[in-house]
This record gives sequence, structure tokens and C-alpha cells, in this order.
Amino acid sequence: MSDATATILVVDDLPANRDLMVRRLERSGFNVIAAASGPEALEVVGRGNIDLVLLDIMMPGMTGIDVLRTIRMSRSSAALPVVMVTAKTDSEDVVEALSLGANDYVTKPVDADKLIDLIATHLEEDLVLPTQEPLGS
Repeated sequence: MSDATATILVVDDLPANRDLMVRRLERSGFNVIAAASGPEALEVVGRGNIDLVLLDIMMPGMTGIDVLRTIRMSRSSAALPVVMVTAKTDSEDVVEALSLGANDYVTKPVDADKLIDLIATHLEEDLVLPTQEPLGS
């Protein structure tokens, strides 16, 4: 894969959810890193080279909202897009996440194809996506 391939961080405390998203994104050509907790996610983001974060809200210890708040202290929504991927459907949760700087909010169960399209939308200005080939190659 080229250096221009996006790296996605998937953060979910449930192994089945995390593994399903990781496998689907890898099949779509993305580089994927998985984290099972908020602190682990922040450690991965701190190392750099993450292009987009898919972040669950409901996690033990440190919620996705806490992770989002911490990320936004050092990285703007343009610098590091964060898409909340959660089972929480209350409008208060959506408003809180978006007001804290989430780029988007997707509820579970997730339509994988729509999620891939959403990721592409958030990345298209900065990166060449894995499915795109340069003209003339």
C-alpha cells in the first residue's frame, strides 16, 4: 500500500464490534489500528499517523466523549476527523458529541458501505483513498 493510504483508528470496547469494523475497513484497503479503551485510543493518537478515528461512546472508565474532548484539546476537526459510532441515539448525545467537535455521528448497527462512504467524505480533501488510482497508471 502506498504512503497515501489512510490509517483509521477503531475504538470500541466490544471485541466483536471492533473486529467486524477492522476487517471491513481492511478489506476496503485502509490501514487499521484498533483500540479497546479510551486511554489506549489516546496513546495511539499521541503516536501520530492517524487520519481518522471511529469512536464508540459507551466504554468503561473513559467514555468516547472524554476521549473526543481530550483529542480536541490538541487537534482540530480538520486535522483529525472523529466519527462517533455508537448505539446511543438520544438527540442530547448527538448534540453533545457534535458540539465537542465530532465530525459525524453514526448509530449502530452500522451499514458498512455507508460508513466507508462517510470515511471517504471526511478524508477526500487530504488523502488519496485506497480505491483511487492516479490517472494514466
